[in-house]
Amino acid sequence: MVWHLTLDRHSENVLAIFAHSLTDPASRRALACRDIAAVYCILRDAGVSQASIAHATGQKQSEVSEIISGRQVQSVVLLERIADGLGVPRGWLGLAYEPDPAPVARQDPHTGDLSDANLLQHAVSVLKGEPVFGAAEPIRIRDAPTPVPRRVGSTDIAHVVATTERFGQLAGDCGGIPIISALAAHARATEALLSATMSGPVRKQLLITLSDVHRTAAAAAASAGLRDLAREHHVRSMDCAGEAGDLLRAVFALDSLGRLELDTGQPNEALKLFQLGAAAASSALARCRPEYDSAWALGLLDAPREAIAALRRAEDSYHAASDQPRPWKHFATSLSHIEGRVHFALGRFDQAGRALSAAMGGARHTVGCTVNNSGLLAAALLRSGEIASGLRAAQQAIKLARGLRSVSVIAGLAPLQEAAAARQDSTCQDLAREVAILRSAA
Repeated sequence: MVWHLTLDRHSENVLAIFAHSLTDPASRRALACRDIAAVYCILRDAGVSQASIAHATGQKQSEVSEIISGRQVQSVVLLERIADGLGVPRGWLGLAYEPDPAPVARQDPHTGDLSDANLLQHAVSVLKGEPVFGAAEPIRIRDAPTPVPRRVGSTDIAHVVATTERFGQLAGDCGGIPIISALAAHARATEALLSATMSGPVRKQLLITLSDVHRTAAAAAASAGLRDLAREHHVRSMDCAGEAGDLLRAVFALDSLGRLELDTGQPNEALKLFQLGAAAASSALARCRPEYDSAWALGLLDAPREAIAALRRAEDSYHAASDQPRPWKHFATSLSHIEGRVHFALGRFDQAGRALSAAMGGARHTVGCTVNNSGLLAAALLRSGEIASGLRAAQQAIKLARGLRSVSVIAGLAPLQEAAAARQDSTCQDLAREVAILRSAA
């Protein structure tokens, strides 16, 4: 995924990102060797889009893309334009003798709105309620690149893993809306680590970790209703996993892209991605999840025979992988949930209820997962005539959903609303109205 920045060639913020990103040893080596492809990749990983690089260097975006793909830059005129556009001395590319100054766009913290005099004027105005020493200039919070260590090791990656897990738990328990900006910043900071010096094994470890960062950010974006952003994170997650040679994560990222298609009512498009993932999987464990999701898509396409056959293949793959470590804590229960969705889509509500009940067991889920599961379980129970149990499950889902700021989870209560509305008794009708109000407020 590329992080897009609005570029004004003379913008201090963008030049600051260029300057910060091209001072580490790896960048200086790339500049000295005139390896412009590596330079552009460093900028991309630091958050600069191809369009921004093209604008800064006076190139077409297609030329930037070709250079990133391996085209060598030999024209001295173009090299000079690249150096000037990125704000680095030409001497760093061996174009001319120049002293070794710091790159442009480094802000002096003691000038402008952050000068000592202005800070004092600002503080007095706040504390006294009037500009005793004169009106202060507004002090704004500027975007600044996260400092990158010169060398990255396993300890740095462990910190990223721990931070990602905490953000993921928060997103699951609170909803994606309050967490997505923090996760996006976390992803940018982790991307920037790729520009540091590290060993080959550490780089592979970092790419795998970065794949998980983007998967977590994608889930939060989808929860917040930002589907395009979620797609971008999933694509970047797949790219990182592929570069690291982790086909399991790459297949799961593709599978998650398919689920976004399901969310937009495109089961046929989703099925294509699921089937591609299952065909590309190199292990039974990697294959079972896209097979389960294929069954779900086929159920939504009203193809019961094909859906049940796909479900059986998925179960066989999962059991064949019984000796393989699970990729995350609730992997098994997530598959039970998908099985429940398959049966629900086919109108087999008794089977759906049993599968969804099984998914409720095990270790503690996030709040969002519990709402998803208990809401659909309640709908299945109401459809199968188990009114009392359905109402209890529904109240649990509604109570938890009220504390969530998640567009996707609240929207996922639609089957519960429809199941309650289909019952004639007043309690179910009241439930349908309650869910409708909750969904309309999301």
